[in-house]
Amino acid sequence: MLRILWPLIICAIMLFWAVGASRRLARLRDAVRAAFAPLDEMLLRQLIWMQGNLPEEIRGEVSSPAVLGDGTTAAWARLHAASEQFGHALAAARANPLDAAATAALVLAHEAMRGAWGSALEQAVPPDATPSPERLQQHWLRLLHQAIPLRAAYNEAAAAYNRAIAQFPAKLLALATRLRPAGMLTRLAETPKA
Repeated sequence: MLRILWPLIICAIMLFWAVGASRRLARLRDAVRAAFAPLDEMLLRQLIWMQGNLPEEIRGEVSSPAVLGDGTTAAWARLHAASEQFGHALAAARANPLDAAATAALVLAHEAMRGAWGSALEQAVPPDATPSPERLQQHWLRLLHQAIPLRAAYNEAAAAYNRAIAQFPAKLLALATRLRPAGMLTRLAETPKA
């Protein structure tokens, strides 16, 4: 009788552990998604602001090589393309904020948009423009600064989830259910060093 009871007790303990571990991992996954939501909103604000600074003629499709031959227009066109790319990357990350490939693409697209913004500001905005290039850059830096704590909150939630799925015995459950580590947003929204 005791020989039959021990395997049942062990199976019951393992079942309760698996259910508890599964719930914990689900809570951690939800925490990552919840931490991404305000960051997503801030990044969307950055995108809208960036696209709102594009000249009216650039906001549509820029397809004419003659139009792109102008250095000023080409700088704006690069910014337009980079902001469109960032919008697509943001949508992909929004759909699955735990996907490491989507978050890596988001970081790269943000970096491309930031680089294109710097070029457009330098090459396409005249010094006597209203608002001035300095004011535009100050506003952009303010938007970047506002995203930093949101990025940190997301990275903390993602790190907690990644630690949880790497610990034994939860690692076995993660392998069995094909859970992958969440991507980290390491460089996203960093401000340039003075």
